[in-house]
Amino acid sequence: MANGSRIWIMRVTHAGQRVDIGLGPLASLSLANARQKAGAIRQIAADGGNPIGESQTRRRERQAGQALPSPIVVRPNFMTCWTAYWALKEPQLSNGKHRDQWVSTMKNYVLPSIGDRLVAEITPTDIINMLAPIWHTKEETARRVLQRVDAVFVSAMTRELRDKANPCTGVARELGNRRRDTVHHAALPYQDVGNFVLKMHQRKAPLASRLAFEFLILTATRSGETRGALWSEINRTDRLWTIPAARMKARSEHSIPLSGRAVEILLAVRAAHPDSLLCFPNGRGKPFSDMVFTKTLRDMNLSASATAHGFRTSFKTWAAETGIRDEVSEAALAHADTNQVRAAYRRTTYLDERRIVMEEWAKIVGVRKP
Repeated sequence: MANGSRIWIMRVTHAGQRVDIGLGPLASLSLANARQKAGAIRQIAADGGNPIGESQTRRRERQAGQALPSPIVVRPNFMTCWTAYWALKEPQLSNGKHRDQWVSTMKNYVLPSIGDRLVAEITPTDIINMLAPIWHTKEETARRVLQRVDAVFVSAMTRELRDKANPCTGVARELGNRRRDTVHHAALPYQDVGNFVLKMHQRKAPLASRLAFEFLILTATRSGETRGALWSEINRTDRLWTIPAARMKARSEHSIPLSGRAVEILLAVRAAHPDSLLCFPNGRGKPFSDMVFTKTLRDMNLSASATAHGFRTSFKTWAAETGIRDEVSEAALAHADTNQVRAAYRRTTYLDERRIVMEEWAKIVGVRKP
């Protein structure tokens, strides 16, 4: 009996093979009750029966010498199937946080509802009832729970423990999507960006974080793209920053011409952190967290009127109001063309025009040394 995944599990040998059987959630099943369940299952195995899913009636018939000649059908509950699936899935996950999320979502949302139910008898209605309370209030969590439960049922069907259709099929469509108003990122007017940068550099904050924020504004990039910038991505000869596809939202490589001020920033952080692979390392040599820019705005009492992402809006507004062609500013923001035909024929990223645009944008941001 173990509680490695926060559920009680016992191991028993049946037909020469070791079988792991889930007894119940650690949070709701006491040690005494778990031992009682385990004892009953061991007795079934000792009597020559199948320890998984054997009915009390069949056990009494077998003990009385009246057992049916047909083989005993293994009818595990959902928890047993989850335990078997997780034993194979867990080693495939390299991220500890991700592993913990799998276990916690099963413990909090799934096992209390269907853990003890026979996997062969769970219906789509059961899944809907389980997810309905969180479907529109914890949407991302609910959808991940559905994906994980679906994976367990696919596993059970592969092992021939369920011959009905997957009960997760159609559940998302049935529960539907919540209608919501579009919420745009708060953004400063582009006329105020230069003043913001000046005041930001007057704060007593780590140099790398201040320079990273200004670099984000100058390059009109997203938070993660700037925080994860590597020296291997920087071509100082061509004054070009090329972000690989794996780090881009649209999964397409993006090259950004660097203004003179952007190059100055890189030289400053290089002098401060000469051995770092990251352009903007924190005090421990790691990437800054996704809260670093949010904290800056909050400390400056601007969290209600600006976001780090909103400076891309400031750039776009400035570009539109100064006559810069839309396709050029969209390329600067690495936005994918929604017109698939036009995108298929377009082979340029307007790099030469964007060099001029980024220098002009740097003048708006303001060339200031902290």
